[in-house]
Order: sequence, then structure tokens, then C-alpha cells
Amino acid sequence: MVQDAASEWSSEAGGTSASERASVKRKMAKQIRFLNKLEETQRVLSAQKKNFKKKRKSQKTGRALNDLSSLSEFLPSITASTTTTTSSKVLRSKAKQTIVTNETKQLAAVLSHPQFKANPFAAIQQHLTTTLPPPLPVPNVKVTAKAGSKKKK
Repeated sequence: MVQDAASEWSSEAGGTSASERASVKRKMAKQIRFLNKLEETQRVLSAQKKNFKKKRKSQKTGRALNDLSSLSEFLPSITASTTTTTSSKVLRSKAKQTIVTNETKQLAAVLSHPQFKANPFAAIQQHLTTTLPPPLPVPNVKVTAKAGSKKKK
């Protein structure tokens, strides 16, 4: 059996005809075309991978804000008031100046108020209780004792 395989190998290696050389050339040409296609697809895929990484990186920066939007279920009153203020246009310098002047007048009025002068913390607390909505009720949570926390006598 080994002698048969050796004799086949020696007969193939010994003489190559023109038809065998032509078939080898065709096979080599086919392999070269295949390798060229592989290189082209590899270049395209690497370019797509770079673009994907850039997109993913830009999405990661915005992802934290998307995660915070889920908090709107738990804080409906706060989100309603903040969405109206954040949706306003970008302020120009003249609008900013008017806001600053109004706020300084308001601060001066608060500082000169007799109730604030008498007890600032009580005045701030009263202001907050009258302006802010009441806090949401906290659900009752039962605390269960752990199994291994029994006291020894």
C-alpha cells in the first residue's frame, strides 16, 4: 500500500505535461482572484468597523441622559416644571441682562424683608412650604428579620 502511494507520487512529480501546467496556472489564477476578493472585503469590513466604533462612542456619551429619562416615572411633578424651562430658546445677552437685573431686585427685596431679617431659615422654610407641592407619600416597606438574627439567652 505504501509502495503504491509512493509510485503514484513519483509518477506525478516526474513528468508534467502542458495540460497539467495550464490547469495549475488556472488554479493559481483562481486562487489569486479569491485572495483579492478576500482583501477587498477585509478592507470594507475594517472601514465599517471604524465607523461603528465612532458611532458607538458618540452613543455612549448620550446614553447617560437617556437613562435619566426613566426617572420621569418617579418624579412627575419635577419633570413637568423642568421641561418647560429647558425647552425655551437660547438666551441672548440682552435677555440675560434683564434676568440678572430682575434677580438682583428680587434678592434685595428678600434681604430687606423684616421676616427674613428676624429669622432667615424660618422664612425660607415658610416660602418653600407655600410654593412647593407636598411631598409624595412614601410606601410602607415591611422590614423582615433575618433568620440568623435570633438573640441568645
